[in-house]
Amino acid sequence: MNEKKLGDILREKRESLNLTIEELAGITKLKKSVILALENGDYGELQESVYIRGFFKIYASALGLDYKELYPKLEKELREIGKIPEEEGKPGRKSVIFIVIIAIIIAVPVLYYIISSSYPGVKEPESNVEITQPVTEPVAQPPVSEPEPAAKEPEPNIEETTTEEVVTPVKKEVAVEIKGLGYSWVRVIVDDEKVFEGFINSGDLYSWKGEKNIVIRAGNAGAVNVVLNGKDIGVLGKSGEVVEREFLPE
Repeated sequence: MNEKKLGDILREKRESLNLTIEELAGITKLKKSVILALENGDYGELQESVYIRGFFKIYASALGLDYKELYPKLEKELREIGKIPEEEGKPGRKSVIFIVIIAIIIAVPVLYYIISSSYPGVKEPESNVEITQPVTEPVAQPPVSEPEPAAKEPEPNIEETTTEEVVTPVKKEVAVEIKGLGYSWVRVIVDDEKVFEGFINSGDLYSWKGEKNIVIRAGNAGAVNVVLNGKDIGVLGKSGEVVEREFLPE
């Protein structure tokens, strides 16, 4: 039985979340060409191995995969196409020289301490210069005069004032709260401005308020429960279904 390729694992996970390549590119900020190269195993189309590892980490993390667990598979595939040279990971000549220099720097103060401890009696020369403190005479302080009491300001005349009743118009708004019942990608737009885009898990809780509208799009509608203006209206849709709904002020 052939071992499953890393690109197949990534593609199957993305499709199980009902995410298109364009949507994943918007979440991860990766180019669509990079996403396709990772899913197809076309590492030769990408740059050096250090960049490929970075792209893979961003992609896997966005899908909720354990990238550390999948790293050995990535390293194996990179080595098979020659993206990782055999010498990678071995200490070079510069590294050995650097280690020797560090060892010498550490050894010098240690040797100095040992020699100083073996030959005690060396004292620092004492100074014969006497240090005298300057004599200062006390400065006479000027007499303190008591401040004169401030003149009382005349009290203002209190006149009867009339007050007008101000009527404040009631501002309409829409309040939406979502709770994660499972794993799902979610995008939220409040008053034509995107305020959230990412993944939620079971137990996650978010809330927003808007004056115009709130639009919620979910990749797994059955995993997103909605409370509208304090009233629980249930999940957005069926499990695995991509749903977008708009909520307006009442």
